[in-house]
This record gives sequence, structure tokens and C-alpha cells, in this order.
Amino acid sequence: MKYFYLVRHGEKQKTQGDPSLSPAGKRQAKLTAKYLSQFPVKAIFTSPMKRTTQTAAKIGKILGIPVLLTPLLRERVNWGDDPNQSLEDFLSMWQRSSANRDWQPSVGNSSFQSGKRLESFIDSLDLHPLEHIVLVTHGGIITDFLRNVFDESYLNNHIPNFSSTLDENIKNCSVTILEKDRLNNSVRLIKLASREHLKEL
Repeated sequence: MKYFYLVRHGEKQKTQGDPSLSPAGKRQAKLTAKYLSQFPVKAIFTSPMKRTTQTAAKIGKILGIPVLLTPLLRERVNWGDDPNQSLEDFLSMWQRSSANRDWQPSVGNSSFQSGKRLESFIDSLDLHPLEHIVLVTHGGIITDFLRNVFDESYLNNHIPNFSSTLDENIKNCSVTILEKDRLNNSVRLIKLASREHLKEL
């Protein structure tokens, strides 16, 4: 078995492009690191965006593990990939992409492609020698992956109305835990978007 801990980055500053974590996001990342320290994690991979690398750095520091960057964990599309796009236009594009999963936006990936990117990366780690791996990434791509791998009823059993609220459920520094059986290539959802470690905030 392999175990993957999908961590959405902490709260970011509300600016276009590649924003850093907000002060609240830094506190979230520290609490998430403490939560993950109970598991035998030996590897951490992160999206190269500032908000993810800063979250991963907090986790890596407390767990004493180096952090590896990979563009395969980038978000479906980021506000700022098209520097001329307003926030309103970006949100409209995002919503259309979520509703029509095969639609290709002008920048980034379709929802389906985004999910396949994360799924392929997880599959590529089948031969990785370590069994407990943290992936620090983004809410959209986590949702896209879940929608690719699990049917709506399965996700709705974990979080009511998940299929209608989608990435609204994958909140900052939530942790989704997966168990993967490499022999039959099956994936089981152990926890979906847990934030129990952030209760004190």
C-alpha cells in the first residue's frame, strides 16, 4: 500500500499572479505540519507556486524532510496566467471549466486534463521506495483528480453535496488522505478535505 496526503496550500494574499501566503496561511501551514508529523511521511512534493512552496517548506521543516518541486502539481489554471484577464473573467472561465470538464480554456488545462495530470503523477510514484508521501498542491486540481477517480455518489457520501459545491470543499490547508493498492491499482479515500487540525484558528 501507498499513502498520499494531498494538502491544499494555506491562505494566500489576494493578488494576481503568484502571491505568497498570508499571515493566516502561514499559521495554517504550521498546524498542518504538526498534524502530518503523526504519520511516517518520508517524501514531500510541491507545486512550484509561492503559496505551495511556502506551505511545503513549513511541513518539510517540522518533519525534517527535503521538499521536491514539480510543475505536475500546478493548479488547473491560475489568475494571472493571462496577465490581461480580470478577476471576474477568470472566475467565469473557472466556472465554465468546472461545468464542462472537457472544455479547454485559453490558458491552463481543462478540468479533466488537470485531474489526469495529478493522477498520472501519483501513478508515477508506484515505484517510489517510500510509502507515505505528501503532495502540496491546489484546490482545483485536487477536486479535478477526485472527480476523475471517484464517482459523485462516493464523494457525496464523504461530504454531502460535494458534486455540486466542488472545490469549495477543498479549503486552505485541508488534508485529503488516499490509500493506493499498487497490486490492483485501486484507490481508497480515507479522509476528504479534513481540517480537524485547524480548529484552534
